[in-house]
Amino acid sequence: MRIMIATAVLALFMAPHSISAKDRAAPEAGNPKAVASRSYTAEESAAMGRAARTKAEAQERIWDRKMKILTRGICTGC
Repeated sequence: MRIMIATAVLALFMAPHSISAKDRAAPEAGNPKAVASRSYTAEESAAMGRAARTKAEAQERIWDRKMKILTRGICTGC
């Protein structure tokens, strides 16, 4: 009886792994090849840089506000 239960449990643990496993011999059809990237003008590049910097600064402000709220509840100051 124990052997049957152990076998069933082992089969349940192994089934999802064997179903989701890929055949290594098959080519990777799901990954498209990278296309040649296009060149950006100086203005486009600067605009993308500004947008990335603005986004990063906004995320940093949100993180700082969250940490300030959390530490205010724990630390009363020196």
